[in-house]
Amino acid sequence: MPAYKDGIRDDGTIAIVLVIDGGGSVISTGIAGWLHIPFACVIEEVTMLADQSGSIVVDIWKDAYSDYPPTNADSITASAPPTISTATKSQDSTLTGWTTSIAAGDTLHFNVDSVTTITELTISLKAQKT
Repeated sequence: MPAYKDGIRDDGTIAIVLVIDGGGSVISTGIAGWLHIPFACVIEEVTMLADQSGSIVVDIWKDAYSDYPPTNADSITASAPPTISTATKSQDSTLTGWTTSIAAGDTLHFNVDSVTTITELTISLKAQKT
């Protein structure tokens, strides 16, 4: 079993997690949240878990803290944003076309492009600290 210190596995694996909550209603499209990442890492996988069957597309934008806030032009997901299609979960470790490197101090912005039915979503980025 791997050991952990300060939320980081001894092999450097970390999880960057955001919960998007619609407050009992279907999640709204648009800005869903921001995270500041204080360490350098490389994204290896994205997992989304929904409270119920539905569909959702979440784009992720990245920018340096000095250039905050990021915009759609700063998308790191290319043409493969995290997507659930008529299901409760999705996972992608291929990350085709993604910009996977995050520098210490970068900010991530999560934007819901489209959604049906889902009222709560957890999005988790598995990353390797560098």
